[in-house]
Amino acid sequence: MSRTIMLAAVAASLTLAGCGDEAADKGNGAGTASSAAAKSGTAPPRDWNAADACAVVDKAAMSAILGQAVTETRLGNVSQSDGATAVTSECSYQLADGGSATLMLRWSPIGDNSEGSINLTRNGLEQTLKGFGGHVETIDGLGKAAFWAGMTKSLNVFIGEDKFAIITVPASEASKEQAVALARKLGA
Repeated sequence: MSRTIMLAAVAASLTLAGCGDEAADKGNGAGTASSAAAKSGTAPPRDWNAADACAVVDKAAMSAILGQAVTETRLGNVSQSDGATAVTSECSYQLADGGSATLMLRWSPIGDNSEGSINLTRNGLEQTLKGFGGHVETIDGLGKAAFWAGMTKSLNVFIGEDKFAIITVPASEASKEQAVALARKLGA
C-alpha cells in the first residue's frame, strides 16, 4: 500500500510541478515562455543534468548519504525538453539491505518555480496524503521551498527558479535528515 501512496504522491507532485508560470499569455502573442526562457536559460546547468539523475547523484554519493552500499542504479522516466517543456528523469537506487531510494529531477527552461506552482504542488500532495492519514511538513531554509511527506519518506524541494527534485529514502529514524542532506548536495 505504501508504494501506491508514494506513486500517487509523486504523480500529483509531477503533474502540479509541471504547471507553468502564474502569468499566462496576456494576449500580446508573445506569451511568457520566451521571456522566462531567456531568464532561465535554454539548457540545464552542467551540474544539474535532469535527464540523467543517476549521473547527478551517483552510487557513491547516495551510499555516503544513506550510510549503506548502493548495489545498482536504474534510470527511468526520462523526458527531454523541446525548449519550452521540462527535462526530467528518475534514478532508482537498489540498496545492499534490499531497500531502495529514488531521486526524481526536473529542470524547466521557462523558470516556472513560481509561488503558484509551489502552492499547487504542496496542496496536491497534501490532499493525496490526507486521504491516507498523512500530512506535509514545510522545511524552512531549504531551497526556494521544501516539504517533507513523512508517510512516504519523500522530500519535494524547489531550487531556484528552474529546478525541482523529489527525494524518496528508506524508512528509518534518519530518513528526513538523509533527504535534506541530499537536497543540500543538489544545491538547495
